[in-house]
Amino acid sequence: MIPSAAPRRRLAFLLAALCVAAAGAAQAQGQALGLARESAVKAAFLYKFGGFVDWPAGTFRGPQSAFVIGVFGDEAVASELEQITQGRQVAGRPVEVHRVRAADEVRGLHLLYAGGSRESRAREVLEAVRGPVLTVANAPLSGGAAPVLYFSEEEGRVRFGASLPAAQARGLRLSSRLLAVAQHVEGAR
Repeated sequence: MIPSAAPRRRLAFLLAALCVAAAGAAQAQGQALGLARESAVKAAFLYKFGGFVDWPAGTFRGPQSAFVIGVFGDEAVASELEQITQGRQVAGRPVEVHRVRAADEVRGLHLLYAGGSRESRAREVLEAVRGPVLTVANAPLSGGAAPVLYFSEEEGRVRFGASLPAAQARGLRLSSRLLAVAQHVEGAR
């Protein structure tokens, strides 16, 4: 069910406010400020994405198990994400941030962000993911590396798109509230 325009605008405003607040934490100048702001915005999105996804039964070991976010190829986003999630929860679970350095380190993750400038390495890591993991990348890749969510930039702002086929292949259900604010939704009817 697609929410009415008023709740969509409210949700879009709340996500935008969160992103602006996270971006405000960056204290560099010039181009460094732009990169720091982008990293802060992506980290804020990654933290919030977890609250808009339903995982299949048995995904978590127990009711108090941590929500584990892996970051590959983007140290700035990993650092921002650690700051944002410190002492916070996703769906009532404590958050852990892990730096992923190789494809064999993706086990036990609930969300994986494969960033960085080397698409071939990001593709390799994404292809190694099995099961119900929310995968996020910097582009809408194809095949076994197709992420569920992907970032894009439009008019100098970080946006995101979603792939319903990739979510379904991973056994994940994306909230209609998340899809309502996505810039692009692949596989929507």
